[in-house]
Order: sequence, then structure tokens, then C-alpha cells
Amino acid sequence: MEDFASLLEESYKKRKSIEPGSLHQASVTRKAKDFVFIQTIPEKIKGIVSAEEFSDLEEEIKPGHNLKVYFLEEQSGDYLFTTVLHADDITAERLNLSLENDLPLMGQVMNSVNGGYEIKLGEFSGFCPFSQFESNLKSEELQGRKLKFVVTDLDKKRIVLSQRKIADREREAVVDVLKSQWKPGSFVTASIVSINKSGLQVQIEGLSAFVPSSEASYSKSPNLEKEFKLGQALKAKIIELDWTSNRIILSAKDFLKDPWSARMPFREGQIVEGSIESVKTFGIFVKLTDEFHGLVPNRENGLGNKANPANEYSHGQKVRVLVLEINPEKRQIALSISRAKETEERLEYQEYLTPEKESHSTSSFGLLLKKSLDKKK
Repeated sequence: MEDFASLLEESYKKRKSIEPGSLHQASVTRKAKDFVFIQTIPEKIKGIVSAEEFSDLEEEIKPGHNLKVYFLEEQSGDYLFTTVLHADDITAERLNLSLENDLPLMGQVMNSVNGGYEIKLGEFSGFCPFSQFESNLKSEELQGRKLKFVVTDLDKKRIVLSQRKIADREREAVVDVLKSQWKPGSFVTASIVSINKSGLQVQIEGLSAFVPSSEASYSKSPNLEKEFKLGQALKAKIIELDWTSNRIILSAKDFLKDPWSARMPFREGQIVEGSIESVKTFGIFVKLTDEFHGLVPNRENGLGNKANPANEYSHGQKVRVLVLEINPEKRQIALSISRAKETEERLEYQEYLTPEKESHSTSSFGLLLKKSLDKKK
């Protein structure tokens, strides 16, 4: 009798804890064509969820998967649960459950109306104000989309909904998990949602993150719109993480080809053409290629001490420079305008003095080298 009484009491406690609309953790035990079978944790209450609720998931639901489920009702001895109510499963009674317990409803965004959108909920029609959508959802992309909503107000005239409320709650759940997994140095895969000059706005696990332009390319002045596409999957490393301010900064450089690790397109002592990027008080920055930039110190600008470089050189101006030094460790290239000019003038003069037949068989640089070697003999 005592055993029967304890079992009866335990059964009563289980039933009391499983009121309509109550939220539970559950584990999938098996799958069938129309239903997914679950067991709640820790109550060990067995129940079913409509298989239709998982039809749009990218990852297949398998035994052992953990879910958050809401209890709906008991039907013919079966405990019916839901993760989100769809179409015909949405009833007037369950709209009240959504209002009281934040039970999710799947709705389709229809026409734009005053201050918001009409939302189709099975046979019902609701209204979601613009302010109750996530800020990262663009209005022009909303119409026709299916999203999760909860009821925030319910009267005879209309059903008021919020998409942001449920999105914020889901985000908080994701953050709780990621706090134990992510740290600076962790590698992640993100999706690009917007591109501008300052960098890439991306999404990771539903969270917003940012890749500064300096961390999206090795080029000093990158054209990110040419290098990346909206929706592109991007592998990156977390370099800054602040959960208090929800600030996540990423770098994609670990997955990009580093031009400094390959063979340099020029060498020390070589004369190349570049374009002026900027004129500073200490020197002139010159763009050599999209990946490589160098500095012409003031003493190498060919103007002397009294002249103002800003009056003589301007952005985009083409210049010939001599590569003085390449420092791979510091990723710096020292250049000279004056020495490039002196070297080219000397080569032109030497070519002028060189007999015609000799100039055809030997380059001007080769002649200088040959004469230099002859002097040493």
C-alpha cells in the first residue's frame, strides 16, 4: 500500500508541474513519421511533439537531442508538447497560452499596415509593430518571411505580437552557452550581413559581430565590396569579446593569404612606380601595389629641407621610387624619390655615352656593372 501511495503521490506531483503553457527541458527518445517522442528532464514525463515542427530545421533531430518544449494538453492519454505552434495548431485557447507564458507561434509576415505588419497565424490575423522586430531585420526583406512571435496583447479587436521579445530570449539562451565556449583566440564561422568602408557586419549564432577593414584584408585601402559578398560564410578569429556590452570583434586575417609570406614582387635596389597615398610631416606614404605600401622619409623626397612636400606632392600622383630597404618583420618598406631620380639620370647619361653597338648587346645597368668591375681589376 505504501508503495502504491508513493507512486500515486509522485504521479500527482508530475501532473501538477505540467500545467498548460509550462516550459520544460526534454530529450528526444525516438522519431516516427508524424511525431517526435520526448521525455522531460528531470520529471521524466513522456510526451510527443508534431514532426512538422522540425521539417524546416537544417540539422536533423535525433534521439538524445535536448529541446525546450511547452506543454499543451493531454490527448487520449498522450502528453502533447510543442516547440513552436504552426498554422492549424494555433487556436484561441493557445493564443492565451502565448500571452500568459510566451509560447512561440510561427507566423508569416504579410502586408505593411500603419506602424507595423499584418501577421498571418493560421486562421488568425495579428499585428506586429515595427518596434517589435529585431533591429537587424530589414523592412524590405520582411514581407513573406516566416518568423516566431509571441502574443503581447489580446482583445476582441486584434492580436498584438512581438518578434523581438522571443528573439531576445533565444539570444540570451545562446549567449549563456557561448560564454563557456568562446574566448579571444577562438575560431568561428560567420555570415556577412552588410559591407561598408569601415568593415564587415556579420552574424554568428544569431549574434552581431564586426570585422574592421584592417582585419578583413591585408590591403591598406581595401575595396571590401569587391573582396566579399553579402551572405558569404566567413571564417574568423575572435580578437575582442565583451559580453557586458555585447561587443564581438573578429579578424579574418588567419584565413587570408598573407602577401608578406610569399615572394616579394620587388627587391631592394629596384626602381618601381607607385602612387602617393598621403603626405605627412615626417614623410610621404606611397602605394606600390594593393598589398604593399612604403614610406619616403623627408630626407629622401628630393626637395631639400626648406620645401614643403605638401605643396609639391598630392594624393594619387605617380612617382618613381627606389626601394631602399624591405623589413618583413616590421612589414615596412623604405623608399627614396631622390635616389630613384639620381639613378635613372645616371643610367640615361651612361647610355648616352655608350657606343651604339654595345648598347644593343648589354643593358645600361649591365654596362655600369661591367665598368665598375673593370675598374677593380
